[in-house]
Amino acid sequence: MANPCIVPQKNQVDLGDNRWYNQHEHQLQLAKESEPELVFIGDSLISFLTQTQIWHNLFEPLHCLAFGIGGDKVEHCLWRVQDGILDSIKPKVIVILVGTNNTEDSAENIADGILELIRLVQTKQPQADVVVLELLPRGKLINKLWTKNLATNQILADKLSPAPLGPKVHLIQHNKDEIISKDEISQGDFYDYLHLTESGYRKVFTPVYEKVKQILSDLDK
Repeated sequence: MANPCIVPQKNQVDLGDNRWYNQHEHQLQLAKESEPELVFIGDSLISFLTQTQIWHNLFEPLHCLAFGIGGDKVEHCLWRVQDGILDSIKPKVIVILVGTNNTEDSAENIADGILELIRLVQTKQPQADVVVLELLPRGKLINKLWTKNLATNQILADKLSPAPLGPKVHLIQHNKDEIISKDEISQGDFYDYLHLTESGYRKVFTPVYEKVKQILSDLDK
């Protein structure tokens, strides 16, 4: 059976307001009007990042854009990249976090979809380093979706460890001790046991910031 995660497609969830495509169009226009050095691609976890202090204090000074749309699966991000959100810019670093919404797909398919997204990003922006975040836990207690995200992360780590996509691809593995306690996550970090609080964003994205700063510093040498 074909893997739906590697086939670019629009998000078909439409409540009659066309919000998904309107957001995509807005992001296309933002890209045409900007010269970012750092770009984020993903779902609501990326979209909501722009409302946080870590975004305003750390990421904004790096000249960045966030192309996150709530509800997106891997294949939706593939479609948006294919449709041109990266075509009018030339960032130095591209950060990817997507996959937790692929609830009906297998861990293997999700991981392969993320790898396909990395390849497409590299094709569009060969000069850029690509930083990929592990999928986060979801649900207060360990459950089948959380377990599948863990399996996806392990497959990604295994497939990226020999660096098949080159030295410009970096996998960020979360500090489990900071966000998980005895197979449980806290509303202090995940307010609805899926989306991050200010504290959660600080814990998850501080290592991303440190990696991005390291990459940019190395490029300036």
